[in-house]
Amino acid sequence: MRKKSDHISLHRQKDVRWGDWVETYHAVTGDVVNKAYCPPVENFSASVSARFLPDASLCLISGGHYYVERTEKRTAQDNIDVYCIQFYCHTGGSELECSEESFGLQSGDLIFYDATQPMSAHHADYQLCKLMLPREKLSGYISTQRSHPIQIFRGNAAPLPIIRQLMLSLSTEINTLTDDQYTSIVDCIAELVGQIVSHQDNENSSSTLSRSVQHLRRLQAKGLLRHNLSNPDLSSDDLAHLMGISRSTLYRLLDPMGGFAKYLRTMRLARARQLLRLQNRKEIGELAEACGFKHLSTFSKVFRSEFDMSPSEMLNELHRSKGTPLNTYIHWAKAQ
Repeated sequence: MRKKSDHISLHRQKDVRWGDWVETYHAVTGDVVNKAYCPPVENFSASVSARFLPDASLCLISGGHYYVERTEKRTAQDNIDVYCIQFYCHTGGSELECSEESFGLQSGDLIFYDATQPMSAHHADYQLCKLMLPREKLSGYISTQRSHPIQIFRGNAAPLPIIRQLMLSLSTEINTLTDDQYTSIVDCIAELVGQIVSHQDNENSSSTLSRSVQHLRRLQAKGLLRHNLSNPDLSSDDLAHLMGISRSTLYRLLDPMGGFAKYLRTMRLARARQLLRLQNRKEIGELAEACGFKHLSTFSKVFRSEFDMSPSEMLNELHRSKGTPLNTYIHWAKAQ
């Protein structure tokens, strides 16, 4: 897609080339208008957030009614040689056309298609999560030397519910996951989709599902911790109870993040940094309490250990330069 309006860039990263448009940012968000693929009267216009890595790209797209067409000429010019996985979180009656076939879409549909193939779409009000993968990602399941038709997956047969949950988790945590976490979840989605596209039920299926469930449990733990950060007495027993698992299972789950205590402290400090930037000159003691620290001295000590400056020093540094909406968004997104 061609960028016609301002995007918000978060982190610079190596170039990722999609056709003739080079996106040089790790994550972007904003409104997009695209005149390349759509008739002049009803140009594509939507709200888009995206994250780019060398071996995958994720886009969250929300829009209204429009028609888009990718002809054979257009696909040849673009040279966008990827597979796409789309999860329709919501659609008010969209329709895809490919190879003289028409597919009515429903909320919850998972779509797999080959971006080298011509297609058109009539979109109603919709919200979708779109994952773009290099062909090599699915080379263990399908031939990357030929084109593949659109496939639509519905219902709740395994592993479809897991794929939907992973896609939703990626969309919810698009700016909060580390690159390693992001890549690991994308790999699980690619493997699960590859298995159902190729109709394989091999010995790796259970292993992939197990890893996928672990990812979802960690994201669940993260969400519960985020919701309870202000509780200074929050314990691993509390979190295990909220998740419906044993404390030993929780320890194994959070061990890759350094364990419960370290992970909770990291999240609290990230929230503190966020509040320093967004809540103006809030009293440091109130801020520490809002982030679940009982004692200001403890908060100041671990804050300096993490960021190499005290909360007051960071606050002064942040407010020395006049904030802009862009900078506010960047700090918010990084600290989620």
